Amino acid sequence: MISINADLKNKDEVIAHSTALMDKAGKLNDALGYKKAVYDREAEITTNLGDGIAMPHARSSSVKEAGLTFMRLKEAIPWEGGDQPISLVFGIAAPETGGDIHLKILAKLARKLIYPEFKEKLFAIDNEDELLALIEEATGGLE
Repeated sequence: MISINADLKNKDEVIAHSTALMDKAGKLNDALGYKKAVYDREAEITTNLGDGIAMPHARSSSVKEAGLTFMRLKEAIPWEGGDQPISLVFGIAAPETGGDIHLKILAKLARKLIYPEFKEKLFAIDNEDELLALIEEATGGLE
């Protein structure tokens, strides 16, 4: 579930778009419930990782199956808690009974994102299938 050059203007639009992508892919039981869970998670501590990257996520009973979205924004947007505006967004949904899958995905992505060449590829690749393959390689999939 990838969105390249997404024309989103703020964090609310990003979270809504990520939720819509998850819902369209059949990952959610309740889109509004998942969206609320993401906002609740954001209220605890920002998901801005710094370096222009955010990872809004939630573990919720509103999630049917684990899911991952990636959005590369057309223009960077403000996001609380970071060193610069956000350009890359990974959204993660995990079912409440899904153990720690979301933490595993977060950790795998965080390890890859320290490498400038990985981030450069996220910005450079314009083919959704190639981007998906790169992200799946980085995360080892959702299993």
